[in-house]
Amino acid sequence: MIRQAMTSHPGKLITPRILAVDDERQIHASLRLRLTENYKLISCTNPAEALSRIKQEPFDLCLVDLHMPGMNGLDFVEAARLIDPGLGFVILSGYGTEENLRRAIPLQVYDFIFKPLPDRLGFEQRLPDWIERTGKRRRELTLVKKSDTLSRELDTAQIERDIEFTASESARDALLQSANLLTTVHALLASATHSLDSRSKQDAALGSICRTLQEARRAAEAATSITEGFFNSAYANRDTSPAHLGGCLTHALGICTRWTKAEQDRKNIDLAVHEQNAVIRGLSGIELLLLLIPVLGAALETTAPGTTVQVRMAGLVRLDAAPRELHARDFLWVNRKQAAHSQAGMLLRIRTNAAALDLAQIKDWLEGGRACRIQIPARGLLHGLTKCKGMLGVTVAPTHDHLELLLALPT
Repeated sequence: MIRQAMTSHPGKLITPRILAVDDERQIHASLRLRLTENYKLISCTNPAEALSRIKQEPFDLCLVDLHMPGMNGLDFVEAARLIDPGLGFVILSGYGTEENLRRAIPLQVYDFIFKPLPDRLGFEQRLPDWIERTGKRRRELTLVKKSDTLSRELDTAQIERDIEFTASESARDALLQSANLLTTVHALLASATHSLDSRSKQDAALGSICRTLQEARRAAEAATSITEGFFNSAYANRDTSPAHLGGCLTHALGICTRWTKAEQDRKNIDLAVHEQNAVIRGLSGIELLLLLIPVLGAALETTAPGTTVQVRMAGLVRLDAAPRELHARDFLWVNRKQAAHSQAGMLLRIRTNAAALDLAQIKDWLEGGRACRIQIPARGLLHGLTKCKGMLGVTVAPTHDHLELLLALPT
């Protein structure tokens, strides 16, 4: 079961994106020097271009000049809020007037920053708070839109979790009792076989009985091995059993194949696993299974009927080698800042023929929205990445044509 309190909000796992709108190129140069290490900065020198970008992709904060040719900063904020009501704004200005401050109040502008840009304490250290306010605003708007549906879904999810927990724990207890009984049965059969063995040589009838007991003993041994195998598996204990990547991957694909009706739609899986016993650090077997299902499910759900999803596995000397690969440098990387970069790991590469998602669709999927064509929830994925300090890389349209996902997990 996923503990919601342990799962970071999806927005905190993606590098924040800041839109800067200013007709002064030296301001853009200054912002690039100061911000690009920790933020994805998009620069626009005219308001019309910036409004077009806001229509195309989501941002976590907008820095906008007050005085620009064609449209001043406050008019721009009004127009931008019609496109994206959740976006937060900080005004950059050489000076402020009482009229400008009055107009800014209903627009919920976070602050006026006077040029030239202040020192780190007055600017860079305030950015995380502004970005968090935008995230909070977006979450509030989403909750207002679907509060009734969300309430019903939360109640249903809680019931389903309770049922799943009760059923799985009951099944585990029953299996444990069966294992204990099988051990007793095996011991009794062994004792009876031993007692009759010497006498069966003189009595043909006893010989037949002895052979039957030996068959029963072998069957009990096989059943005992099966139950012992479960208790040594990745799912015996939901909190501590080791997360074997090979086994969990096979089971996750089986679940996703059934869930997405892949066989019915003639969707094929080309799986190559060469490290069957690789163990992922920081996760239990069930947590790894819940991490893999959203990624594999997204691939199978979006790929077209009659096509193949390719799944490949490779070792990593260091986890941070994955985003440095040439073809993966422009992927969107989730949890990159918190990942265990120096740790050795495994790279899971999932290629599809599905069209790549744009940034808004990816964020919608990760945040549990309904606009994206991926319906399988990403909560287990985010929980697992946060706990094991792994990374997810995703291709982004229009830079990429096809959906590809990379999972870098520590071993």
